[in-house]
Amino acid sequence: MAAPLSAFRNSTLKSNKQESTPFEQEQDANSALSELDRGLRSMNVGVQCEAVVKFPRLFEKYPFPILINSAFLRLSDVFRAGNNFIRWCILRVTQESEKHLDKILNVDEFMRRIFTVYHSNDPIARAITLRTLGNISLIIAERKNIHHSITVSLDSNDAVEVKAAIFAAQKFSEQSRVFAANICDKISDTIHSVATPVKLKLSLIPVLQYMHHDVTMATKARNVCSALLSSYPAEMFMVQTLRTMSHLAVLSLIEIPTQVDLLLHHLHVDSRRNVKVVCLQELKRLADKTSHLWTYLQIQAVCEFIQNTSYIGLKTGAVNVLVSLSNAVTFKIVFAKHDFHRSLLDVCNLCYVHDNPVLMSKLTEFYTNIVIAYSKTKGTEYWCGQNLVDNVVTAVQTQIMVLITDPQNTKPLKVCLRCAIELSKHQPKVADTFVTCIASLLSETEEKSIALLVLLLNTFTLFASCAALCESLAAIGSLNQSLLPKSVVPQLLGVLQNSLNAGLEPHQMQVYLCTVLFQVAGGSPIPAEVEGLILACAERADPWLAYKTARQALRYGQCGIAEKIFQALAKKVSSEHFYFWLIGLQEITLGEKCLHSNTTTVIAKLQQALAYYHKGLTSLKAAVVPSFPLQFQSEYIQLRASLLEVHTQLLRTCNTFKTCPPPAIAAAQAVAKGQELTKCEHIVTQLGKTARDYEKISERLAALYQQSFDADPASLQNIQQLQTSCELMKLAISSIVQTGHDGQALLADKMVLGVGEVTGDKFKQLLNTVHTELATLLRTEGTEVISHKHVEFLSEAASRLALAPNCFPRYFFQSLQQTALKLAISPQQTTTEPVLVQNDTYLTLKVEGIVQHGSKPGLFRKIHSINVIVTSNIVTRAQTNNDQKVTESSVNNVEQSVEPHNDYFSLSFILRFPLVGIHSVSIEAAITDTEGATWRTGPRVSLQVKSYDDALQRQQQKHAQRPSYSQLLTS
Repeated sequence: MAAPLSAFRNSTLKSNKQESTPFEQEQDANSALSELDRGLRSMNVGVQCEAVVKFPRLFEKYPFPILINSAFLRLSDVFRAGNNFIRWCILRVTQESEKHLDKILNVDEFMRRIFTVYHSNDPIARAITLRTLGNISLIIAERKNIHHSITVSLDSNDAVEVKAAIFAAQKFSEQSRVFAANICDKISDTIHSVATPVKLKLSLIPVLQYMHHDVTMATKARNVCSALLSSYPAEMFMVQTLRTMSHLAVLSLIEIPTQVDLLLHHLHVDSRRNVKVVCLQELKRLADKTSHLWTYLQIQAVCEFIQNTSYIGLKTGAVNVLVSLSNAVTFKIVFAKHDFHRSLLDVCNLCYVHDNPVLMSKLTEFYTNIVIAYSKTKGTEYWCGQNLVDNVVTAVQTQIMVLITDPQNTKPLKVCLRCAIELSKHQPKVADTFVTCIASLLSETEEKSIALLVLLLNTFTLFASCAALCESLAAIGSLNQSLLPKSVVPQLLGVLQNSLNAGLEPHQMQVYLCTVLFQVAGGSPIPAEVEGLILACAERADPWLAYKTARQALRYGQCGIAEKIFQALAKKVSSEHFYFWLIGLQEITLGEKCLHSNTTTVIAKLQQALAYYHKGLTSLKAAVVPSFPLQFQSEYIQLRASLLEVHTQLLRTCNTFKTCPPPAIAAAQAVAKGQELTKCEHIVTQLGKTARDYEKISERLAALYQQSFDADPASLQNIQQLQTSCELMKLAISSIVQTGHDGQALLADKMVLGVGEVTGDKFKQLLNTVHTELATLLRTEGTEVISHKHVEFLSEAASRLALAPNCFPRYFFQSLQQTALKLAISPQQTTTEPVLVQNDTYLTLKVEGIVQHGSKPGLFRKIHSINVIVTSNIVTRAQTNNDQKVTESSVNNVEQSVEPHNDYFSLSFILRFPLVGIHSVSIEAAITDTEGATWRTGPRVSLQVKSYDDALQRQQQKHAQRPSYSQLLTS
């Protein structure tokens, strides 16, 4: 039965980079604005409100200054003439569109229309106006009339207007140094006034946290708060004042150690529970923002509080502070200057004596962080004769075994499992212990969950615990596949078989189990009974889970399983786009499957694989739609096929060394030229061409790497490994050919593999092995002429690299980060005519752009600046009567860099076109990340410019109007 289109579409769209991008199809901004403008002019209030609430979405799609300025001016007209409900809707628009406010060009006119409503007799209207002015304070922060209006409204008799004035005072204090300095004394006097109500005093205290513009003002505000602590010791005032002082310290970056000491003092001295809770919350805030300013004694004070307090909630809050500190550089500084203090270890050991799951998980996380930090800083795992790594492994295992017994402890269990993953990452030798423990627990928990299901009990949370265990195993395997011992395979197979025999509904747990089995195999063939079990699970699962299983199989080199699942899924979709996508994946897996068959020669395997690859590439191109271009997927498959073609070419070239021996005259020519290499001139020429082909593919892979800004690190490493294989083969050919030329072997250490430490990745191991064998060959083999050993090495290396299992990167299927640039060029070219410019003048080209993000912006890398490159070339040169040669260059090549502000950037270029004719102008954007790397992400926009000579045109017009000789005779 075919799956519903919507279900499979929603799932499959998440699996593809382009398909996961939330950017909609391009529409006309002017038409959208005109439609909303018609709604604003409607006499129906509901239609007006509907139009108003659509403006934030319009600003997100088209955040260009001209459109935003026009839209806000129209909204200000409606705000001035509308009722309070319409004004409230516009207030929400200004609140949601804060990052676009600096694009308003007519700020004075916009503010004047809004501020007119403040003179109304309606206090509600004045309150809405004050809040709106507060939202747009970014662009009107220094307006004196608004400062005066806020100050006046603070003394109003209407409570709603006073609250709005306090809100506006906070916003303007944050933006304006002048307003903050003027309002500080008034707020202090109002708070200390006996006539001021208590609620109003509590509302005014948070305004002081924005007095952070200079040291003098921040010190003055802090002194006011310190006076409040002694003058108003009530719990409400204490809580509000401590929060304000912490915010002020973070914003002003002064008195932070003093504020930490103050919070620790009240934490130990004040007996009120709410005050202690607030102190812990603010300590965590300071730990997150300014952990590098904490001292060792302050950390020790938190540890003492944890040991002395008897309240679980307070212990948990204090441990959260230590966890935040241990995640930063603070503990490295502590370990560098001090010995491992006993109080820290005492806090860690509390994880054995408490039964609260949240507290135990947080203590375990803290224990893990400090052991990792201590091992990195001190370079040892021992302290006072104790092995800290063994101790923390025991603690993590204990907590996992305790938490797995209660199905309600899923979140604390995930925290402990993350600790196990981090320890496996930094201490690989302990991964075997965790994997064995988790596999045994998984088997017991899964049997228990099936028994409960038979009793018709609610087992959803228990299955969630099983899924968390399986996910942790897959996470450890993704770090290094060799960390998963094969001894756990029978247990995992038993769990998978039991879930299948019990008739359970398909679950994500089965996908994780299949992933772990793929990781344990490491690209090697899976036994038939295991493959049958995996295919049975995929057959029973819904299309989305089956697709994820096939995707994981292709990522870990199990193309046989992936091919069968893709073949079945292709018949269950009702969209042509999805059908060709799945058929393309099926053809690609068939190609990979041909490489691992044992029936034919290596060249025959490569020819069959290339045939399937080209079919798959055709299907991928058929799956392209305008919104999902599949650029990375198509380019990756094309490069993979090209690399296999070059491997095939090298194998055939090596075969010609045996089938086409040098001619009889070759020896005489070699003696005459004094070079033994001329005996093998034919194969040397072919090897040189193959080396150039490897170099071209390496350059294309480097270009693909630069285009993959959103790719995860593992996917980038996959591309880098393919490029390394090309560079390695080019080095091998060049070294052997150079050996014949001058008798000196090129050292293999010139090759920079860039694959780092040899881990469980078999392709990395293969690259290092080939590199080592090349160095050995060049040292031991003769250096006079190319021998059969050189050719055999090239043939064997090409065969091993070509037949190695190719693990497709995650970015081929899924992108966790989405980033796109959209450009707007002015002047714009019409559909038929190019842009006109005189050859003796300059063309001002304005480039505006926006940065669009997905749900997780900056997950792997962040944008620092945008580089825009403008180049021009003459396409058609006009015929002129001027015989003088033009010495000026007809090519423009200009590059500028700009940092985007609120995801918007704007650049201007001055271009000149001295040659009369048609010029092609290309505008290309690139991204520079925070590490300084440049990514050629595009987009690339082009336009035509027609350069003309006004004087030449007038001469041609006069010449056309002058009568010809035949016309004179006729007249």
